Amino acid sequence: MRPFNESLLPLIQKAKQEWECTADALSAIVCLLSPEGIVLRANRVVEQWGLGCVSAVIGKTAHAVLHPDCSDLHCGVAAGLAAALPRLQEGNAQEFEYFAAQSNQTLQFVLRPMRSGDETADSVRDSRSVLLVNDVSALRQAQQGLIEGNANLEVRVRQRTRELADSNRELRNEVARRQQAERELLASRNNLALLSEQLIQAQEQERRRIALELHDSVGQSLSAIKYTLERAIIMVQRPELGSPENALTSAVQRIHETADGIRAISMNLRPPVLDNLGAASATVWFCREFAATYPHLTILTDISAENSEIPARIATHLFRCVQELLNNVAKHAAANTVWVTLQRDAAGLRLEIRDDGQGMAGEATDHSKWLGSGIRNLRERAEMTGGKFSLTSRTGSGAVAEIRWPLVTKETCEGKVE
Repeated sequence: MRPFNESLLPLIQKAKQEWECTADALSAIVCLLSPEGIVLRANRVVEQWGLGCVSAVIGKTAHAVLHPDCSDLHCGVAAGLAAALPRLQEGNAQEFEYFAAQSNQTLQFVLRPMRSGDETADSVRDSRSVLLVNDVSALRQAQQGLIEGNANLEVRVRQRTRELADSNRELRNEVARRQQAERELLASRNNLALLSEQLIQAQEQERRRIALELHDSVGQSLSAIKYTLERAIIMVQRPELGSPENALTSAVQRIHETADGIRAISMNLRPPVLDNLGAASATVWFCREFAATYPHLTILTDISAENSEIPARIATHLFRCVQELLNNVAKHAAANTVWVTLQRDAAGLRLEIRDDGQGMAGEATDHSKWLGSGIRNLRERAEMTGGKFSLTSRTGSGAVAEIRWPLVTKETCEGKVE
């Protein structure tokens, strides 16, 4: 064993003071513990923490220093120290944390075993240990805040993702609606162009029909009247040819026939009963005339709507729809009976024409194949007056055509609102 050099004692004392100052400058409590957990040395941080002076804590257990007057049998600090001390003797460092709910404080305990200074004898160990106690409350609170912040951030990210997904879905739906609206607008323009073309053709056909009727009926009658009157004038000038009475009587008869012909043409263009009495009476009159024209058809009417209950804006279109539908039945349905219903209720006005004919010979959507432009014209007439047209049919079961005009307010036949 080497002799002790007393000249080194001042240097050792100086180094000891420097280490003590260094330990006192730390923010953690540093204690030297015996194998039984008794405090052998402590830095002055125990005074800063209000645990007593350095000399007072020496000789106490670490639990008694940190938790004076503790009577809790399940104290976390006591349990942690009791579990750590035996393992320190095995040369294993120990760490644990304790959270004080009352003070909202988190303490970190770090225990390290001390080895012998003789590095050549590794099997020789110093049985003492070093205890460091750090107040990590701010760190744990910051970590908890970070965890909560991350959780809130994830919630906001998910919420924002859902909002973006909803926005994208609404945007796609809006794009789809706009595309559908564009397609409907294009189809409406095409239908309008087709309807305009059909309207021009119908006008030309009607003009040709009127011209033919005027030429064949009125024109021929006027020519006959002119010839009869000229013959009567000659007979007046030449009495030997006989009395002009018969010629004048024939001319008067011709004039009556011509007037009847003109009246018939006028009735076909617009029946006076539509203006004089109203749409309901005009519908009854047309059904009666139609039954007389087509005696093989039985027309059964249920017209409970009054003339005053049908608005003027609908009257003409209603009458034309009845004409079109009955003509379609006569031309295409091969029916025996037709039921015509015209009703006015709180919801509005309803026109229904049903037959017991052969029905549609194809798909219900292929109405134009059966009826040409008639269905399109009926639908356009209904829509332009705020109504809705529907047609249902099955092969061999007849067809049911219905037009509904919703009337929110009670409109009179003059178009006024009561």
